[in-house]
Amino acid sequence: MAGQLTLIVVCVTLVHVAMGACKFPPPFSNFTMQGYTGLWYELGKVQTAGGAFFEKDCVCTTIDVEPVAGSTSGDASAANSCRKLSPTGEFLKTTGSLTDQVSPGKWKEGFFFLAPKVDYTVIYLDDEFAIEYDCSTLIGLYTNYCIHIMARHPQADPQRIQELLSFAEGLGLNTANLDFQHTRQDGCW
Repeated sequence: MAGQLTLIVVCVTLVHVAMGACKFPPPFSNFTMQGYTGLWYELGKVQTAGGAFFEKDCVCTTIDVEPVAGSTSGDASAANSCRKLSPTGEFLKTTGSLTDQVSPGKWKEGFFFLAPKVDYTVIYLDDEFAIEYDCSTLIGLYTNYCIHIMARHPQADPQRIQELLSFAEGLGLNTANLDFQHTRQDGCW
């Protein structure tokens, strides 16, 4: 029994090392909360299986970011919404709390009272596009991360999406070399 447990721990550790631990990119240098506030449409993502739990089979994915009223520490909420790709088109919404801001554009995000918080960083932001990277390591062994490419409109030029993805991958954030998944936004609005 002890030998089997040791083998499992070694295997999980090797998977973790192969995937790499969380990266800690700096937030976008010109980040402003005013620029990030409001509704964003997810154009696509690079996401590990653990991070995909909420978004499995989702289309029409959005995030609506709002500062917490009266907060002097940069706290905000991030309401994540999508429709399930199913005959019923079930609508899902969960709101994360962006707290413990390290610097503008870099927080801890929590969804549930006892759930571990993830590192949440806006690595790119302009008037039309944003890239957000979030990551956590479970019990020091399993890394979950996501790179979200977002826009103020549900559609964007594919070349621009590729440029944004290349920017994020140039930071070494896609440690497991996962494929980019386009988020369906047509027929949603």
